[in-house]
Amino acid sequence: MNTLVQLIYASRMVGGLQLQQLDDILQVSRRNNEKRGITGALCYCDRGFLQCLEGPSQAVNDLYGNIVRDPRHADVTLLSYGEIGQRSFARWAMVYVRADDSDNQIVLKYSPQTPLDPFALLARQALGFLVDMTAQREAALARQAAGV
Repeated sequence: MNTLVQLIYASRMVGGLQLQQLDDILQVSRRNNEKRGITGALCYCDRGFLQCLEGPSQAVNDLYGNIVRDPRHADVTLLSYGEIGQRSFARWAMVYVRADDSDNQIVLKYSPQTPLDPFALLARQALGFLVDMTAQREAALARQAAGV
């Protein structure tokens, strides 16, 4: 049996990141994650990435190994890894949020400073931040769909 796990890490992107590059990465990630049974959240901020991956342990472990070896990532830092009973991002093959799209209240709820530094977060802070940012994103999408 393949255990359900959650992995949270922070990393920095090597070189500059263009919006189109990020869109391409997200499209490929979402497609591949669906095939592998992985869900999660990705947050981009000026200081790097914060990402949560959830799914079968072998699929998550393989993906994390790919990320660690990816030359576009630097300073890949594992913040949390463990078995979970249920997913925090079950509805998302990969939800994308930007820290600077939040009001500073969400950042300051989990971090002593702005802008967000994903490397300074404890595991529970990182997960809480991603959950709250995802809820904010879902609310914005619901308002947009309702034409508000």
